[in-house]
Amino acid sequence: MESDSDRPMLLRDLWQRLPSKTRSEFLRRVAEGDWWTLRVGETGAGRWEAMRPLVFAEAGYYRFAELAAGVLRCALLSCRRRADTAGELYRALNDDRDFRLLEPSQRLSASTLLRMARPDALLVGGTPWFIELNIGPNIYGVPDLEQRGAAFARCWPDGRLTEPPSTLHARAAALADAAPASRGARRRALIPAWQATSGIAARLGSICALHRYLQPAAEAAKAAGLDARVADLSQVRGDAGGLWVGGDHIDVVFNQFSSLVVADSRSLDALRDAALSGTVQLFIPEASCLVSAKQVLAWMHEDLELFDPAERRLILGHVPWTAWLGPQQSPRRRQHLLNQAVRHQAHLVAKPSCGHGGAGFVAGHQVDDEQWLELLTNQSSEHTVVLQRRLVPDSTWMPFRRSDGVCKEARVPFVVSPFLLNRRAAGAHVRHPGPETDQHIAPVNAAAGAVSNTILLLPHGEPLSKR
Repeated sequence: MESDSDRPMLLRDLWQRLPSKTRSEFLRRVAEGDWWTLRVGETGAGRWEAMRPLVFAEAGYYRFAELAAGVLRCALLSCRRRADTAGELYRALNDDRDFRLLEPSQRLSASTLLRMARPDALLVGGTPWFIELNIGPNIYGVPDLEQRGAAFARCWPDGRLTEPPSTLHARAAALADAAPASRGARRRALIPAWQATSGIAARLGSICALHRYLQPAAEAAKAAGLDARVADLSQVRGDAGGLWVGGDHIDVVFNQFSSLVVADSRSLDALRDAALSGTVQLFIPEASCLVSAKQVLAWMHEDLELFDPAERRLILGHVPWTAWLGPQQSPRRRQHLLNQAVRHQAHLVAKPSCGHGGAGFVAGHQVDDEQWLELLTNQSSEHTVVLQRRLVPDSTWMPFRRSDGVCKEARVPFVVSPFLLNRRAAGAHVRHPGPETDQHIAPVNAAAGAVSNTILLLPHGEPLSKR
């Protein structure tokens, strides 16, 4: 008999299968709602919001998250085949980024490096394909998504659609788990605000705004049993006894930033010294950023014969073909891949292995032959670039409302990304192009102006519309 794990994994937006009268009432309530909020770092003018969530079967959502956790596990296995420590992995990736909080001797442990992730997936005919891993500290937007999901759930007339597990609370529980045991005293967590020239801190525009953004994380951490406070990173000081803010000794730091963007070098040095000495725990070790490199997806395909049969099926069925080009490659291998890239240009995309926010993304079918070859040759001579099979994602009809009250409907593709805390499902982040965006331009990325959204779940066995 075929087991559940052997059946094809299909995840579809069930909105159109819900009763039409209930959908209409829901949209009326949403349109009249006063809960609309700006996404982080936005101004209100001309801003579009999705007026409904994606709706997934509850069982399908959890199966989707299990697949995502399996992909992360396989990614780490491929890293371990090439490195035992973070420093070795850094060299294997030919990574030249200056991670000031990286601990070179750190072992590649799933319990620490996979503590928090939000892998990006495209659905193609309902099948999830994981195109990026997104592991690391700088995963944003959680409070806004929680607020949006709760508001959507309240607006659903019969109350049958439910929210997925809370990302905010699961993250706080993981933070509490990461804090070292204390001898009777309540463990202290620092939730630092930082100054930076890019990223969320820069988009918010002020340290006060960042404090407000971080406050829900502090409240959730307190509920999880930690003595948590938000304070400026500039207030930390280190000595032989550990890390301090004022007279408080800090046990764990909720580092929701990459050291690459933080402007305060002195405070980073104090944080690094305390972390290396073992007197403070970073919630997300910076080594997790290395596992998130897109080159790791290519390694998974290189290692297919080394995985067990179930892992091999997972990769072939849910990770699109990916290969890497870079200066550390043999000339013969590099030329072989360039020839492949030329032959299959229309079916490939290229992106930097360590890029983010959609920067550097190029779709082969959108440039001419000469541009494509020149781009791959020049970029891969200096930095690692990945080639990935181009996917044409599923789309769905989505009603949008603009900040001035104008409503518009459009059929849009989407990216869906489950939050995984300690490799367990807790919420999701969805991105769509806006209704006035060229739907053929990729990627669908919040940093490039995509509309953020969330999901609600339909419990197993709930009736759907018969139409």
